[in-house]
Amino acid sequence: MKPVVFFDMDGTLLNMGESAFEKEYLQRMLLFFERKFPGKGKDVMKAMGYAAEKMKQNDGSQSNEILFWQAFEKASGQTRENFEPQFLQYYSTDYAHIGDDYVPDTAMKELVHLLAKKGYQLVVATNPLVPQIANQQRVRWAGVGDVEWLEITSFEKYSSCKPNARFYQEICDRLQLDPKDCIMIGNSITDDGVAQQIGMDFYLLLGENPERDAATYAGEKGTREELLELVKGLAMREKF
Repeated sequence: MKPVVFFDMDGTLLNMGESAFEKEYLQRMLLFFERKFPGKGKDVMKAMGYAAEKMKQNDGSQSNEILFWQAFEKASGQTRENFEPQFLQYYSTDYAHIGDDYVPDTAMKELVHLLAKKGYQLVVATNPLVPQIANQQRVRWAGVGDVEWLEITSFEKYSSCKPNARFYQEICDRLQLDPKDCIMIGNSITDDGVAQQIGMDFYLLLGENPERDAATYAGEKGTREELLELVKGLAMREKF
């Protein structure tokens, strides 16, 4: 395995699945902002959705964070200065409780800790659509918050999103990595497999929500348990 291992979040580090997580995330957000702005929660959510789509179309000229707030202000009539405190409060309160009953996947937790112990460098390469505070919590839900991650991606630092291969190049540039020294592990051929376009290896994680074309994918693939067995067989390496 390559010395630097990138992990997707939803459906990979977390096995709750992207659709299940998104549903819970949006429901809690709607209730939170309805409490803050009675009768206007749906309007806030609509503006959030508009801003999220703008981030996905980012041309790389500015960070996703800046683009998000520009789009949100345009769609909502709110200013970032007035709204951002409530926005961040959501992530430190209602959002944080999404993980209350989550049980980390045993195999994934073990393999991440084993890779770290064996000297591999690790990156959380989740779509950078939310702030760092949100993704740090998700890493803790996965039971790997104690791991020394080279990077946990978020909207503050990046100016592109999956499935744009430029996102993976941004990570490599930021961390001064050669893509040929990296492997991306994820459950989406479209979002995660695109890392191959810049020279990274890719391992397709098979799980609870397999893609339609996963059966015909000719590259490396397997379940969390199969990947764990592969990691157990890896040699120790010195960090470079």
